[in-house]
Amino acid sequence: MQDKPLHTTLITALVALLVCGALNACSDANTVPMRGAAQSVALQSCADTASCVSNPPTEIGERRPASVRVPSNYTTSTRYPLVVVLHGFGANGRLQSGYLGLDRRVDERQYILLFPDGTPNSAGALFWNAPSCCAPSDDRGRVDDVAYLRELIATAALHFSIDTRRVGLIGHSNGGAMTLRMVCEASDLVTAAVSLAGWTFAEDALCSPADNPVRVLIMHGTEDETIEYDGAAFSEDEAYPGAEETTRRFAAHAGCDSSAPVTAANRDVDAGIAGAETQVLHYKGCPQGIHVDLWTMVDSPHIPAPWVDSAIDAIVTWIVDHPRASQ
Repeated sequence: MQDKPLHTTLITALVALLVCGALNACSDANTVPMRGAAQSVALQSCADTASCVSNPPTEIGERRPASVRVPSNYTTSTRYPLVVVLHGFGANGRLQSGYLGLDRRVDERQYILLFPDGTPNSAGALFWNAPSCCAPSDDRGRVDDVAYLRELIATAALHFSIDTRRVGLIGHSNGGAMTLRMVCEASDLVTAAVSLAGWTFAEDALCSPADNPVRVLIMHGTEDETIEYDGAAFSEDEAYPGAEETTRRFAAHAGCDSSAPVTAANRDVDAGIAGAETQVLHYKGCPQGIHVDLWTMVDSPHIPAPWVDSAIDAIVTWIVDHPRASQ
């Protein structure tokens, strides 16, 4: 019998991890997660001081190491976008990167890929300290992932020739929620974000308006039974807003006209569904270079599979081809 293709194995493993973890994913949801310290710094790259080395490390971070992949023709004379992938609850960075095909595009699209891991909760499942999930309050209270990711991005910039105007996060589920939290609390570093099946704070006031506008793409399947498209509750005390309300909020934070989004042409994103199933909602009136979009993946589940290659290319393009206008 032939071995399964790598992408099929990755998808199967991801589904198993997330389905098993979902049963105990969101306990003590009434506890508000610890917020990262308010900071605003100019991200400095070794490229700014001509101190980058031609053979940078494949792993960075002392307390919580993260793997790094660079283009095979990496050179210190080029400034590369930085793409950080944040895994879903119970998964890990390498698995999430493989599922989304981000590692396969490093050479073709010429970016530096960073795939860190969350920390284990009391059951041993890796999680990010995003709103209302995915660990008991004691576990969540001891973790400050905003500070961790800020430090990791800054460390990457010191080791790699990074274009600090193109620093993007791509997260799924719990990682998508963490991605949106970073937009709230680290917009001085993060220039673009893609959240697949993620969520944000129940109360908009808990998400500080971005100091700097951020390009935000929200992707969510209407048949997602784990994180519901229209919003739901993790418990009696804590709900999360739906995908449309979440996108509207981030459009407002970015300085777009959040009152009158327009529709754009449908996209073919989920190859498991015939035709161009994804409806696109686009917010106008944004600052220069900023876009905020919602991709509603009609009939798509929490873990879409397989992906249409052009859709993943578009997700990468969201970050790598759109530098922040001023940094």
